[in-house]
Amino acid sequence: MDLKHLPPQPATVPATRPLFLREAARTFRTTGAVAPSSRRLADRLAAPMWPSSMVRRPAAVLEVGAGTGPVTRALAALTGPADRLDAVEINPRFVEILSGSLRTDPVLAPAADRIRILSGSITEMPLDRDYDVIVSCLPFTNFAPDVVRSILDRYLSVLVPGGHLTFFAYLGTHALRSAFSSRAEAARHREAGAVVDAFARQHGGRQSVVWRNLPPARVWHLRTPEQPGRYADAA
Repeated sequence: MDLKHLPPQPATVPATRPLFLREAARTFRTTGAVAPSSRRLADRLAAPMWPSSMVRRPAAVLEVGAGTGPVTRALAALTGPADRLDAVEINPRFVEILSGSLRTDPVLAPAADRIRILSGSITEMPLDRDYDVIVSCLPFTNFAPDVVRSILDRYLSVLVPGGHLTFFAYLGTHALRSAFSSRAEAARHREAGAVVDAFARQHGGRQSVVWRNLPPARVWHLRTPEQPGRYADAA
């Protein structure tokens, strides 16, 4: 599947941008963004759920770092009645917004019976199912390298054989950290990014850049092996 040419998704633009900015300023370490994901980025992350993908159906989907829900909407629009979507979010204010959106949002409300909003940290949260698709919206380079490893290990532990994992990183952030942060902070940022890069190289897959996002983002799309020791190409 060509991740650069996806059909358009239903658009919903909630009036949550000012709140997102306030929360981003207050909790930047866990929010890690200055704006919600654009629809173009959300579509790219949701690519494994498109009908032309190789994901088995019905599918169990895990989104981590749901924020105010732009990627949740893209995923929900692609789920069928038998699919299940779990959206994990650590910020209580964002959890409140997402929970309300399940009742009022024109994309999320029709799929509310197959969506669970899970409040907490992915590294500590008990999960009661394995997943065919995992979409990570976490700001990996905001975390310590050992935390990044723990998160990625957790993803692999609940991803089925042949499952899809997509995640992204913003472009240009290391240069900004090097210019405006302490030497220790710049080193931590670089080491966290190296963990992500090593993981992507180890597990293969494809990457692409979404320029129409603030800031632009590089998206990785990986698959776990169908059989032990063999890694599948990304769809």
